[in-house]
Amino acid sequence: MANSIDLLTKINDEFLTCQICFETYTRPKSLNCQHTFCQKCLEDYLPANSASVTCPTCRCVQPLSDDGINGLKDNFFISSMADMLKTVKEIRNDDEGASMLCDTCDQDNRKVANARCLDCTDFLCHECSTWHIRTKLTKHHKIVSLTEFEMGMHNEELKHRAKIYCTIHDGEIAKIYCLTCQCAICHECLECDHAKHRRCSLKEEVRNQVTQVEKLLKRSSSKAAILQNLQTSLKEIIKLKKADRDRVHETIEKSCETFINAILRRKQELIDELQSVHAMEIKHVSADEDSVELQLSSLVSCCEFTQKQVLEYGTPKEVLGLNNQMTLILHQLLETHPALTYHKIEQIESIQFDHNPDACARVVRDYLGKITKRKIPIDERLRKVLIELDTYCVGDGTEDELKPVDGAKDGVEASEIRLLGQIGKQGMGDGEFESTPNIVVNSANEIITSDYDGTKIQIFHPGTDFKDSFITEMDQKIFKPTGIAILRNDDIAVCCEVSVNIWTHEGKSVLSFGQNFFQNCTCIAVNSENRIIVADAGRHSVSVHTDTGKLLTQFGSQGKAESKLMEPRYITCDSQNNIIVSDSGDCNIKKFDSQGEFLLSFGSEGPERGQFQGPRGVCTDKFDNILVSDCWNHRIDLFTPDGCFIKHIATKFDNLHFPWCIALTSNGKLVLSEDYSWSFKLFSIPGLDINVSMEDLITSPPAPKMPDFGQLDIPSLFNNKVSWWLTSSSLQDTNNNKGNEVVNGDYSSRLYNNKAASSASDVALMGKMNNLPLSSKMSSSSDNDSVLASSASAPLTGRQSVPNIGSSTNSPRLPTKNSNNNNSNVSPTLKKSHSFMMADCHLSRVGSFGSPKRSSSSLSEQTMGTL
Repeated sequence: MANSIDLLTKINDEFLTCQICFETYTRPKSLNCQHTFCQKCLEDYLPANSASVTCPTCRCVQPLSDDGINGLKDNFFISSMADMLKTVKEIRNDDEGASMLCDTCDQDNRKVANARCLDCTDFLCHECSTWHIRTKLTKHHKIVSLTEFEMGMHNEELKHRAKIYCTIHDGEIAKIYCLTCQCAICHECLECDHAKHRRCSLKEEVRNQVTQVEKLLKRSSSKAAILQNLQTSLKEIIKLKKADRDRVHETIEKSCETFINAILRRKQELIDELQSVHAMEIKHVSADEDSVELQLSSLVSCCEFTQKQVLEYGTPKEVLGLNNQMTLILHQLLETHPALTYHKIEQIESIQFDHNPDACARVVRDYLGKITKRKIPIDERLRKVLIELDTYCVGDGTEDELKPVDGAKDGVEASEIRLLGQIGKQGMGDGEFESTPNIVVNSANEIITSDYDGTKIQIFHPGTDFKDSFITEMDQKIFKPTGIAILRNDDIAVCCEVSVNIWTHEGKSVLSFGQNFFQNCTCIAVNSENRIIVADAGRHSVSVHTDTGKLLTQFGSQGKAESKLMEPRYITCDSQNNIIVSDSGDCNIKKFDSQGEFLLSFGSEGPERGQFQGPRGVCTDKFDNILVSDCWNHRIDLFTPDGCFIKHIATKFDNLHFPWCIALTSNGKLVLSEDYSWSFKLFSIPGLDINVSMEDLITSPPAPKMPDFGQLDIPSLFNNKVSWWLTSSSLQDTNNNKGNEVVNGDYSSRLYNNKAASSASDVALMGKMNNLPLSSKMSSSSDNDSVLASSASAPLTGRQSVPNIGSSTNSPRLPTKNSNNNNSNVSPTLKKSHSFMMADCHLSRVGSFGSPKRSSSSLSEQTMGTL
């Protein structure tokens, strides 16, 4: 009995307890993820006016019908188990001295029950059970003793006699199953909601589902046996892998020991050679020292003899007799060099050790060995197990199994991206890679990749089938390719560390330049003028060349300032030939014009929207929106040309991991490579190209399958634009205004010549733009900026339309007053007062953007209200 009670407690804890209220289920409701909760708990848990419910256990999102939580499926199995458990516990409640009472006796005179009706599920005393089988309505009911019921002798019969009650009409037995609604109904339900639905008898549906479940159980049992065999095989593989590891480890130890012994031998040889050279030098120096010492002693003794013996004590005769002899000796000592080795020299030899530390590292890296993987046949038993397993696992990992995310997860927007295919694996064959491939797409939408470790260029058809490849060889030298770009004639320009090489589509070498210029060129791009733009991470700079390699301009230096670069790894160009640089070292994106003048930067380090953790590849769409691959955040982000965040195009929930290089085809498909995967993927992104204007961001209601612009910092962005225009209009010199007046037709032509086409509402507002002064370039964001400028009755001033005032991480950073930009068109008065006016606008929050933080008399607030 104790074991039975323990089993009941275990069942109750594991199966019959709601994980929200931690009580036994009441009206259990099942979600699509098969987790069950009380109906009331889900109603309390669900946010108000929510169209979907998120599972509290696995965070799976499930849409709700108009009935809300009540429209979820009832878990009849849990309900039945809960009722049975409650009954059995009541029967076994002997410890507390309480007994089960009869359900049919008078309320004031209830007797102890000793039997139960399997049809009515009522507990009966001896007298009531006798009368129960005599009445006309219940004479066919089966009554069993509580002892037999407790022992489970009638469980099978109880299961067949169990009734399902209608969830809508209380007390009504459900005998019909609605195939349309997938629920059990009673006869009264036929007259209301289920009259025209497909239906069958409940018993028939139960039989069908039992048959299906039995088939699944049979297959599951077979698969379980296969999985057990697979588990055994995998354990053997683990043992084999460990043996491989030990064997390779031993080989590495021996190889390193051989290498170390060779190094030690060479070390001893060098030391012996050093000692020999040193001994020879010491011998020569010692010989010279002895010669000097001998001459010195001779000179001293001769001088002393001459001075004392001859000059002081000698007679004139002796002096005259010794004069010739002593003079000759002294002349010889004075004119003879004691050490000819040091005669007329300015330098002496010094022992040095000539070596190349980098070469030492390369020798160790290249010749000590490397870890590789080789294909070996699998065990025959494992092969049979895998073949049997494939009969159950129908999916093969193709695009059909990759479904879009139903709802947002962890603050990430739902995506419409769809994986079309993944191409490549590790290896040296066709369509295989030895490193993460760099990617570019040519005019025919062919995908061209460079493989650094594989030293080759591969070309794939638009359908991702392999087409051709060639080795990156030029002048009998093999180069390791990094960045890759396509010239106007479809020649392939490739960065090769310290040079840029150009090959034809067929692999014929054309040109090589920059051998003594580049230090570590990593990426390359080609603009609409066929100029070659190269990012050099070693020099922390970007250079622009003609298609023949002639240097036109160079900009950038090491640092984290606006116009400086830390690690320019990837670059691209937009339709205006602006140069967009992905600076991994500074965790942001910088934008320069074609001459290298800094325009703006956006992004910072972090996981939030508009932030990066390892920005890698960049590219632009036909509207000059900027796509950035964020490696460590596992996502592809979309930004406006001015650097405002729009949305996540793809995230880790779209089977995206460590995105690296990215490129767009002319038909809107996204090609990207992933680090650590030795492959690239092709995605279809419906509605990728989106022309975003300020008016769209402010006035347009959100439409289905469009970017979620609610994530933009609209108050800060809008105030920034208004403050820029207001300061321009209030402080611009009168003479400049007169000198820059534009007639209606000229201003309209400028507006129409802007890159993005004006909307219908823009055209309607063009009548308000007559005779407005224009003192600078048009903004690169969109022509809607001009519409907003005209509404404020102010001329546009400055290179950009969005100054860096807000502190939002999504806002782009534009050139400050310390930048080297040529802002000669901005008056000194404007420069002096600009910061005060921008601060006044930035502190305002009015209208639909939020409650005001300052007085409504502010000029910026009045203007925003008018707009």
